[in-house]
Amino acid sequence: MPREASLFEESDGSVVRAYLLLKSAGSANIPPNWIERAKESRKNREGTIAGVLKGGRVNDILKLEEWELAYRKECFYRGLRVLLELEREGTSNL
Repeated sequence: MPREASLFEESDGSVVRAYLLLKSAGSANIPPNWIERAKESRKNREGTIAGVLKGGRVNDILKLEEWELAYRKECFYRGLRVLLELEREGTSNL
């Protein structure tokens, strides 16, 4: 059964805490598609965000915060994948 992608919330967005949680659970893998989905989630918002930035309306702050969260998740999963690759191979391609 695949792991639910709730690790970001469980670790409060901390890559190091997430790494330790994974290790303590005995399973330490971040599938590449988690990173890709996080990236797609962020990229899908770009048109809306461009409009918000050009419009300059303060009321649209929630859309910017949604984009920021998607960006943070993308960086989180990428960082966690790097830590796991460093542990396994001593180097990372990311």
